[in-house]
Amino acid sequence: MKNTITLLACFLSLNLIFGQTKEDEKAICCIVDDMAKAWTNANGAGFAQHFTEEHEFFVWNGLYTSDLTKERNAQMHQHLFNTSYRDTKHYAVVDKIRFVTNNVAVVLVMSAVVPKSDPIPEHPQVLWSATLVKSDGAWKIASFHNADIEILDNAVTRSNSPIPISVMYKSWYEADLN
Repeated sequence: MKNTITLLACFLSLNLIFGQTKEDEKAICCIVDDMAKAWTNANGAGFAQHFTEEHEFFVWNGLYTSDLTKERNAQMHQHLFNTSYRDTKHYAVVDKIRFVTNNVAVVLVMSAVVPKSDPIPEHPQVLWSATLVKSDGAWKIASFHNADIEILDNAVTRSNSPIPISVMYKSWYEADLN
């Protein structure tokens, strides 16, 4: 009886520590998909909807905003969609989700943005990560960072990579981006 109680306690403890479900993974993947669709549809509010009310946001070109509100995020992205990124399509592939705690996760995403008239890009252009928090049953992005993937810029840098790009970016090359 004592062993049964001990085993049950261990099982329940592990479930509390590693209590994420396939539904949590699916919800986070849906956030990434929603963001890509919002980008492609030039919808700043749709892009920003999955962020916490205040969040950190920094991107490949050095833009860094601390305590950015969802409203300001939506405005910034709408401006981009109306100017620099007008008529572009966003491709996104979730590479990994790591649950830090029951209510904190980090997602790594490979992505590319191209004119809508262009074919699907051969290589990802950006690697982004987001720290998400779960509150009231919903996952929200509390911090977002993306980085340009310069190693893929040309054949020379790709061939000189210390790790084959087909290994580093396997998720991208195996994804169905249609």
